[in-house]
Amino acid sequence: MSHGLSMSIAMTLFLLITSVVFLFLTGAWTNRSLDTALAINRYLARVESAIALGSTAQSAPEACDTFTVEVENTGEVSVDDFADADLLVEYTNTSDNKVATRLAYLDDWSVTGITPDIRDPNDLNPGETATISFTLSPAAKDATSGSVIVVTALGISDSIYFSCSIS
Repeated sequence: MSHGLSMSIAMTLFLLITSVVFLFLTGAWTNRSLDTALAINRYLARVESAIALGSTAQSAPEACDTFTVEVENTGEVSVDDFADADLLVEYTNTSDNKVATRLAYLDDWSVTGITPDIRDPNDLNPGETATISFTLSPAAKDATSGSVIVVTALGISDSIYFSCSIS
């Protein structure tokens, strides 16, 4: 009788442990599958994304501290959150020092307009162009050039040169 009872307890423990391990593995597999699906969707969005920097301009002819850059969405995915984008600049300042820095959104740069902003106001949809205004601190040196790089939240980037000319 005790042999039958010990076999029943052993079999019950075996089935209990097997069930717990199975549930754990099923949960882990489900989480991994969801993570993979999210990664595939993000990769697809990245493949379908593209931007092109069109032109830059010095905002004030008497100072080399504020510039604009035109960013065209040439891809198939909208850019809907500029807070997740990065704007990087490299230039020579008035003290002849090289400056390479990331500008802070809303503090150092902002989107001043989107044209034609017909669909989804304030989102940069495919075919639309955003005007970004950025401020350099310290200011750029007169008669020099610098570069600006815009990077979207998906890691899509483009760069262009800007020039400083005080008149």
